[in-house]
Amino acid sequence: MCFNHNHTVEAKPATAKATPELGRRKIIQGAVAGGALMASPALVSCATNAETGRKQFVGLAPGAGQLNSMAAASWAEMKQKTPTSTDPRYTNRLRNIGGRIAKGANRSNQKWDYAVFDTDTKNAFVLPGNRVGFYKGMMDFTDNDDQIAGIMGHEVGHVSGQHARERYSMQMASQVAVAGGTVIGASQMSKKCNRYTGAARNNCLQSANRNTQYLAQALGLGAMIGLVLPYSRKHEAESDLLGANYMQRAGYNPYEAVKLWEKMAANNPSRQPQFLSTHPDPAWRARNLDEYIRRQEKLGSQGFKNIRT
Repeated sequence: MCFNHNHTVEAKPATAKATPELGRRKIIQGAVAGGALMASPALVSCATNAETGRKQFVGLAPGAGQLNSMAAASWAEMKQKTPTSTDPRYTNRLRNIGGRIAKGANRSNQKWDYAVFDTDTKNAFVLPGNRVGFYKGMMDFTDNDDQIAGIMGHEVGHVSGQHARERYSMQMASQVAVAGGTVIGASQMSKKCNRYTGAARNNCLQSANRNTQYLAQALGLGAMIGLVLPYSRKHEAESDLLGANYMQRAGYNPYEAVKLWEKMAANNPSRQPQFLSTHPDPAWRARNLDEYIRRQEKLGSQGFKNIRT
């Protein structure tokens, strides 16, 4: 894995048929099924992200072309299963805000695809290939364009941070580790049965098989809680800070992003423990953002440039 000494730092969908998590999961599954992830020494490497200055483990992710192709298929499926709005009060608003944020992120020369999904879900997401989806409920929940820009900046931050590639690599690495640990554990438990014969040996092997299943579950849970989820929360926090930079450069008030997370926290007081969640606690995000913005303002003209500052 990559180590860097300068680390910086939900509303659920209404239906499980076409959620951003489903889309991302299918992309990962497609990459595995297609044999795209080769664990060779050349690929298992670290790269420094120019936007964040942080080293990232991205060597197990699919190539950009294949990742984009799988994202396009998931994007099309989501549009097919979930109705999209054609109301210009939503679509034009999102497109205009997206254009300004893309410019603030120095990505206005790239192609962006925006969609407003016509459900009451309070959520937004981004898929590889600059595909940004907002649910109508999320746009209705916000108080102004600045808050929508805060969400848009956050999603663009995922793109700049190359979080999709890092997340896929981390998940594949954890799957390989779990599989390897399970195989080793199963082998050791089965060897102990060689001392028996007949029915006693069969009973021992059955017990070893059950224990192997328990071991796989335990290792999988450990990898999820100890590796995958912490990185997911790190990505969310990192995108919040990048989004604040983009908001400020685009002429939006970054403090509105703080207000939005305070509103999200008040709207969702009962949450599962943070260590079991893919996202940091909304109240923590509001505080973290507020502290970051205040630090950047003190830097004057040098602020809102480097999230490690």
